Amino acid sequence: MATRVQAAAGQSGAKDKTSVLFVCLGNICRSPTAEAMFRSVVEKAGLSNQFEIDSCGTGGGSSNWYLPGGFSYHEGDESDPRMTSAAVKRGVRLTSTSRPLLPSDLNRFDYIIGMDPRNVRDILKAASYWAEQDQQLPRLEQVRGKTSLMTRYCSKAKTADEVPDPYYGGPAGFDLVLDLLDDAATGLLAHIHQEQQATAKQ
Repeated sequence: MATRVQAAAGQSGAKDKTSVLFVCLGNICRSPTAEAMFRSVVEKAGLSNQFEIDSCGTGGGSSNWYLPGGFSYHEGDESDPRMTSAAVKRGVRLTSTSRPLLPSDLNRFDYIIGMDPRNVRDILKAASYWAEQDQQLPRLEQVRGKTSLMTRYCSKAKTADEVPDPYYGGPAGFDLVLDLLDDAATGLLAHIHQEQQATAKQ
């Protein structure tokens, strides 16, 4: 079975960079933090020139966000100030502007990482619809093959099944998000290296 790295190369030819997209609901708390955290891990490893890293949301709660003329809550907004403040205390700076997942993202990114199971379901729902509208886009199974949960890569919080949305909670929720993302970002980089090494040996 082809790895996600092989599949991506097959779709768009040889790629200079590994592309990673982090996805949550509104793209103002969890996914921009995952983007910044993973970028920090990559920078510390001296691998910045080998990665393209971005984040987006699945409509922020709008049901029609992926449809023509659909609306996405928070689009154009900066990250939640509470999340930004909590991240700065750990040396992580959030710089992204909220945007929704786009059809072009499905071809552009090698890894699509959802923060919770709902995010993953919404990614696949949109991918299924878009694939029916445009034959140039990846089929649903291709998107499913490169989509995963962020907590899959945790080595410390092995029982965590999601990065919970801290939006309606207090400070502890934002700290938990940072703990989980710090753990998972390191694990994700290791996972990507393992896949790339396996591909190189084939």
